[in-house]
Amino acid sequence: MLLQATSIRRRVIAALLCGLLITSCGGFGSSNTTEPGNTPNIAAQTAFRIVGRVGTPFSAKISDARSSWNITGVVPLSIVIVNNVAPIRISVNKLVNDSSLISLEVINGFSVYQLASSTSNFGAAVGSFGKVATFAPPASPDVRFFVKGPAQELFDALVEDTKQGNIVEAHAPALILFDSPAGGNGGRVDATFTAVNFLGGFSIDLIYNGVVVDSIFAGTSAILKYP
Repeated sequence: MLLQATSIRRRVIAALLCGLLITSCGGFGSSNTTEPGNTPNIAAQTAFRIVGRVGTPFSAKISDARSSWNITGVVPLSIVIVNNVAPIRISVNKLVNDSSLISLEVINGFSVYQLASSTSNFGAAVGSFGKVATFAPPASPDVRFFVKGPAQELFDALVEDTKQGNIVEAHAPALILFDSPAGGNGGRVDATFTAVNFLGGFSIDLIYNGVVVDSIFAGTSAILKYP
């Protein structure tokens, strides 16, 4: 589930709803906040939930209007696109030759917009939000926050560049994709993570253009940034 807001603070909002939550607003941390109430809202953000038989490996390709990402992972995984622009397209392919279930939920705003699943050998689940003719070019820069654990931890995160901040709520494991930070010019990105369930220490990687540039392996709150 996702929610919009118009103000930002360094401290991430406490848990509001189970599932996924995203909002966007201006400013960059506590040192450069915009005047509350004057930050324009953004369109509802899009997220995905890949579920089914736990441990089933898959590959996925995701695209919005500007960028695309290639992902490999295992069930379950939540995927959030921060700062996305519709239309959105996703294709998920099982990497095993068996009848294990893989299911895809496409979530926009507060609603599950689309469902797809497969139990076929090397089966595929495809979803979209809006009409998508082709996949966009690869994300540049490609910025990802991979919250590996603890498993099932509900967490809040404030994801920022030098121009905007986005509040995310999800269950680990989760992959947060930051589309076109600072207008596609890269520069500094950071995120503040806060545990809600306190199931153990965080394990999080910040991946920039395929390279792990920052990691945390302990604590129930964490800040990752690059550079």
